[in-house]
Amino acid sequence: MMTNAQEETTKKNQSRSLAKIQEDFDQTTVEIPGIKMEVKNYSDTITKITIGHKRFEVIEDHNRSRIRMVRIPREKFKGHWAGVDLGFNGFMNSDFKTSPPADGEFMDLNQGKSVSIGLNLFQYSIDLQRKKNNIGLVTGIGWTFYNYRTDSQYIIEKDQVTGNTMGRFEADKNVKKNKITASFINIPLLLEFQVPAGQDHNNRFFFSAGGYCGFKLGSHTKVVYDDGGGKDKDKNRGDINIRPFQYGAMVRVGYRFIKLYGTYNFSTFYSDNKGPELYPYTIGLTLINF
Repeated sequence: MMTNAQEETTKKNQSRSLAKIQEDFDQTTVEIPGIKMEVKNYSDTITKITIGHKRFEVIEDHNRSRIRMVRIPREKFKGHWAGVDLGFNGFMNSDFKTSPPADGEFMDLNQGKSVSIGLNLFQYSIDLQRKKNNIGLVTGIGWTFYNYRTDSQYIIEKDQVTGNTMGRFEADKNVKKNKITASFINIPLLLEFQVPAGQDHNNRFFFSAGGYCGFKLGSHTKVVYDDGGGKDKDKNRGDINIRPFQYGAMVRVGYRFIKLYGTYNFSTFYSDNKGPELYPYTIGLTLINF
């Protein structure tokens, strides 16, 4: 059983934890859930009482007092898309394995050197709540450069007879570097959650998921080889059947300066029946948010 003194002490502690009081040289601030009161000693506005998105100001001037009501605009929802991304690329086959299919040995990747750089330049956030700002939709436009570096001795090209993408082996060429580069304009549509709702936008944990589509701007292959007479390189901007339109799923998650993302294409890397069946994916981090 608690004594009266113990009960009184418990009530005082609960009251102190409920109310936050801060005193400065010229101002005293009292905050309780949903209400904030500011009393100033050296100002015409001697008292401010904030309830939700409305603030009542008690103003004293010319030996009289008056009350003014000010509506505080609610901070809008802001998503996490615009910025600079750095990722590592890979392929999965139709069995969701990272090993290339039987007809795609020439596409065996060096994932440590297969990187992508995304410049997500434009963002538009859509708030889905009336009284809070931690759930919304995010869309925008980004420009992504994908690099796929292979470890094979095959030179990737388009077969002149069948029109399919293939790997050509030349015994007299020792391939040192072999890569495919493609650039896409990507457009996402993500549903994003941020917690806790009461925190500043930059101090929230966020999770977003949704889909995206992309339109190819250009592509090329680059081969560096040694044919016995020194190093040489071939750069080819010809069509090798990379699909001009991609679409897939995207996930983004982060807290403060740690922000990660992942994408997986539902569309194949090459156009249908024009190359091995490969599904690109990217895992990376956001270096800078705009």
